[in-house]
Amino acid sequence: MRGTAASGYAATGAQQAHKPGFIIQAFFRGLPMYRVRLSLAFAALVALVCIQAIFVYWGANRVNDYAQHSRLASDILSELLDLSANKQRLRVWALQRLMGADAQPDQRARLVAAMVASTANLDDLARRDLALWTELVQRERVSMPTEVPQLVGVAELLHDNIQAVEARLAQLEPLEEGADFPALWAELTQVFDMARGRDLRELINGAIANQRAAVPVARAATERGLDVLRGQAIGMALITLAVAVVLALHLARRLQRPLQRLLEGTQALQAGALDYRVAIGSKDEFDRVAQHFNAMAAELQQHRARADAARRELEDAVQARTQELRAAHDTLQRLDQRRRQLFADLGHELRTPATSIRGEAEIALRGGAKPVEEYRQTLTRIVGGVDQLTRVIHDLLLIAKAEADQLVMHPAVVDLRALLGDAAEQATAMGAPQGVLVQWQFDQEEDDGAEALPAGPVTVYADADRLRQALMIVLDNAVRYSERGGTVRVGLCSRSAGVEVVVRDEGIGIDADDLPTVFDRFVRGHRARAHRADGTGIGLSIAQTIVQAHQGSINIASVPRQGTVVRIALPLPRAQATDEANA
Repeated sequence: MRGTAASGYAATGAQQAHKPGFIIQAFFRGLPMYRVRLSLAFAALVALVCIQAIFVYWGANRVNDYAQHSRLASDILSELLDLSANKQRLRVWALQRLMGADAQPDQRARLVAAMVASTANLDDLARRDLALWTELVQRERVSMPTEVPQLVGVAELLHDNIQAVEARLAQLEPLEEGADFPALWAELTQVFDMARGRDLRELINGAIANQRAAVPVARAATERGLDVLRGQAIGMALITLAVAVVLALHLARRLQRPLQRLLEGTQALQAGALDYRVAIGSKDEFDRVAQHFNAMAAELQQHRARADAARRELEDAVQARTQELRAAHDTLQRLDQRRRQLFADLGHELRTPATSIRGEAEIALRGGAKPVEEYRQTLTRIVGGVDQLTRVIHDLLLIAKAEADQLVMHPAVVDLRALLGDAAEQATAMGAPQGVLVQWQFDQEEDDGAEALPAGPVTVYADADRLRQALMIVLDNAVRYSERGGTVRVGLCSRSAGVEVVVRDEGIGIDADDLPTVFDRFVRGHRARAHRADGTGIGLSIAQTIVQAHQGSINIASVPRQGTVVRIALPLPRAQATDEANA
């Protein structure tokens, strides 16, 4: 029966060994996230290890129960043998006591004490064996052998029998002559072997036989339990290893593809292909990394595009700046040429009156005394030369002040019609020696868009002296560069933004190539230089500076050999302009 129970234990353990197989079935189905896959893989491995630990723990407890049962069976057999041997020795002591031999009471006491100790140990072992079998019956669902509870009863009977034996042996005395020995020995045998009407010899011998038979069965069950435990441990270890290998291969394959895509993307970026994009669609962490990688590549592409645009803009700016510097260099060269021409013209302009003044003075100082009238004429010519020299110096000072933004204006309300009339009269006087006629027209209506001015004063807010200087420069140029017998016409008209002075001549004109530079300082066209050698080329520049200081503008149009038209536009005072707009 014990062998059957041990076989039942092994069969039950073998059935339990196949239960963990369901853990790895369909483990990764429908799991897009690599992190979830990795977590579940670790969880599966931990679960397998825990299951293996549970099986090992359960198998170890079962083997421990088999080993404990084997030890209990051996201990019970040993106690029964000791008890039987001590009881047999006590019989010998009783026989010696009856025969009058050397049977000491202390020897009897030692044997009784040994039997009592054996009985107590047997009772404890029997109860422990009963408790163990009770636990096995509940846990393993096996039947308990009938001799297990019987052994507990045998221990109780032995306790009562030892007390009876001890009480009877304490009264035992040596036999007298003629005593009935067989009857007395039969009585002692009855005390030794019977307890509560049961034959102890038969019970003890049966218990010894049962324990002798149970010990090898318990040992065999222990060995089978160890074999089952060993097989379960090896099987679970193999299953865990197989699951670990499968999970490692699966995760490595799942990890290799996205890492390869990312590696290709980094190599493409390293090669400069910023338009490369990593394929997405796995819907896991690597997909997010790929999205961030693509966003980074797009941002790098934008940065490169902006850098290229900035570089192109910088190159354009450098090219433009180079062109500006080249133009400035050309301008500086032209200015240097003009400076040289200016120095030559200034030398000529300053040398002519200075030479004239010196010549007049030297003539007056030669020889003896001259009449007063002759000295007066000489001084008059000297004063004229000084005036010419002074005008040149004033022009140079005006240019210097204009360049330093220190040109001082003293504006006031000025009648432009009266101012222009005075200038025209002075121009008439200048043109008379050359046969040039200056005609003053009060209104100029022949231009497109011009309107006739109303009768009466035409007032502007200006510095009268500076404005007269500008008008005289224009009129002087018109007279100077007109052919003999030519006519200079001076007119005044109204424009939407103010009034306009128009000066027309029938002179040599200006070439189209020279028109853009007529207002540049110290510049004279080749026609002007061929017509008249004198002149500094700063008159029109001064006129433009004065007109612009009055918030006006000056423009020149010319046709070679047909004449030149100069237009000076000046704004009206604010109140007058408002009244005309309302009218």
